[in-house]
Amino acid sequence: MKRIILHWSAGGHAVSALDRQHYHFIIDGGGAVHEGAHRPEANTGFLRSGAYAAHTLNANTDSIGVALAAMAGAVERPFSPGRAPITEAQVSALVRLCADLCRRYGIPVTRKTVLSHAEVQPSLGIAQRGKWDIAWLPGMGGPGDPVMVGDMLRERIAAAMGSADTIRTAEHPTLQRGDISTLVSKAQALLLAKGHDPKGVDGNFGARTRTAVISFQTARGIPATGIINAATWAALLKG
Repeated sequence: MKRIILHWSAGGHAVSALDRQHYHFIIDGGGAVHEGAHRPEANTGFLRSGAYAAHTLNANTDSIGVALAAMAGAVERPFSPGRAPITEAQVSALVRLCADLCRRYGIPVTRKTVLSHAEVQPSLGIAQRGKWDIAWLPGMGGPGDPVMVGDMLRERIAAAMGSADTIRTAEHPTLQRGDISTLVSKAQALLLAKGHDPKGVDGNFGARTRTAVISFQTARGIPATGIINAATWAALLKG
């Protein structure tokens, strides 16, 4: 297997028979992992209709499909997560599952080998049909740039594999109050995941984000400046 592609099912939090046909693994709303009808190895070699997990248009060969059972009725614009939003329990289980699969199949954690369905077109150049899964995670105010959201997941997966030290903090510039960017969203999501709520993942470094940064820095023994510098990034990116 060469890659893992991440999805949401666009259904409820329970795993359906249809989910099992399309994905190798499905994570229900409580974070339990369910196996699909097909093993990952069914997606190698010549693919026969009905005998493999058809999860991604023109990108199924050697690809493991992992889905979150969630986002029924979700709307991208104006944003609504629908009646079954992704849960943090699902995200945590997704991170653990992907770390295990990467170890098992020797898959590196990169933008082209562990990616969401929404990243397939921009990162692999394989046209899709308006897919935006997974461009939203719990705590975000709305969909973000798919690759940046994917980076958040990849960093957590890499950390779960014990390779957090390979993540280069040099790619993460200093952030402070007044900054507005996708990197601010990334920092906010990491703060939220580590128990320091910035009161929204909106890309806007305001007073509440600064308070969350100070709380995080104090907890980690970093000078509490409220500025996300290299030391703070390193702590945020560490598992």
